[in-house]
Amino acid sequence: MKFRIDPDLYREVTKDREREWQGALLDLNFECDGSPPHVTVHRRADGGAGFSVEDAAGASVLHEVSHARLRSVLRDYRDVIVQMARTAGGAFGMRDLDTLDYAKKLVHDEAGELLKKELRAHLAMDLGMARRLFTLVFLLGTDLPEHLIKNHRRHGGA
Repeated sequence: MKFRIDPDLYREVTKDREREWQGALLDLNFECDGSPPHVTVHRRADGGAGFSVEDAAGASVLHEVSHARLRSVLRDYRDVIVQMARTAGGAFGMRDLDTLDYAKKLVHDEAGELLKKELRAHLAMDLGMARRLFTLVFLLGTDLPEHLIKNHRRHGGA
């Protein structure tokens, strides 16, 4: 399996944000062997995600997940990252950061399970891969300032 980002998304991206996308893509593809299926991740106009899954014969199927379906995990993940940035900035204590790390893990698990369920007809993924795929989906669709995006990877194992 191999994941890619829709090339059209690169047209309007800053270099810093592109680096974050590439980092997430490298994490996602780290344990993949590169053989089919090949999955191209798209951003939908409504804020959801699309996944073009191409098999070895070149046949492709598009599976889309609406923003409505992703809304709660995207919102919860965003909120945790914003809180983590505030905590790291000294607004709260270390115990709060530990609590937020745990909350981030829970949201990441929920999001991974959601993507596994949504894509099960097209892709066989374990929870770790589905969590990394969610990270990419989140980064491709987020409107968070770049300094918060950079901070999101510095905490915990999410």
